[in-house]
Amino acid sequence: MNSALGYEKPLTFISEGNQLVGILHTAEQDKLVILCHGFTGNKIENKRLFVEFSRALVAEGFDAFRFDFYGSGDSAGEFEETSISHNIANLIDAVIWARKRGYRDIVIMGISMGAATCILAAEHLDVQAMILWSTVPDMKQVFKSRLGALDEVPNIDKAQEFEGWLIRPSFMYDAFNYDIAASFIKITIPKLVIQGMADEPVFVSGFYKLQEIAYPPADFMEIPLAGHTYQTPEHRKKVIRQTCLWLKRHFRG
Repeated sequence: MNSALGYEKPLTFISEGNQLVGILHTAEQDKLVILCHGFTGNKIENKRLFVEFSRALVAEGFDAFRFDFYGSGDSAGEFEETSISHNIANLIDAVIWARKRGYRDIVIMGISMGAATCILAAEHLDVQAMILWSTVPDMKQVFKSRLGALDEVPNIDKAQEFEGWLIRPSFMYDAFNYDIAASFIKITIPKLVIQGMADEPVFVSGFYKLQEIAYPPADFMEIPLAGHTYQTPEHRKKVIRQTCLWLKRHFRG
């Protein structure tokens, strides 16, 4: 799609030997925001949130690249084969891909599990800033709040159904190896963390915990009455606007 501000085109890149699919929104800028979707999400996100955000970024002088993790959306693999480790590797390879295209400044952005992926991958990345929406604060707490007791995860790698998706126990075994808070406290690049205050309690309390341990510079913003994926037009507009204003302050010229 072409527009007065640039154009949008599908692109692929290889990560761990698998083809991943994304959409590049570009007006040939030298600054890029890479968008990471959440668990069971994809490069469009709920109510086309990532489409709206990517187009707003181009209007503000940033290119945007939204892509599907392995096993999600149009990318290779099946959803039940996904893992946090795959997501981290995919994001690392997306940044490498972007550097090869000549981007000077790269910002990683994620929502929910995508935000956790950004935090966990940060130590392996040369990026200039990080944006986190509705961050998963602790893997085990989030899965426990949604799936119940996790003291007895099955020892067989048989997929279980969750909201119409198949999830293998290996996904949780992998996820529980990661300490999001321990990784977050080490991140020294500029950070913007936004949280909808009508989200599940585990996310809201996690937002405050991250605020307590954040290494500066870090900015924390609350969106009153907003849900986990900013489902209403008003909340989408607000989270996108606040994020764009923050980016413009940090990347002048």
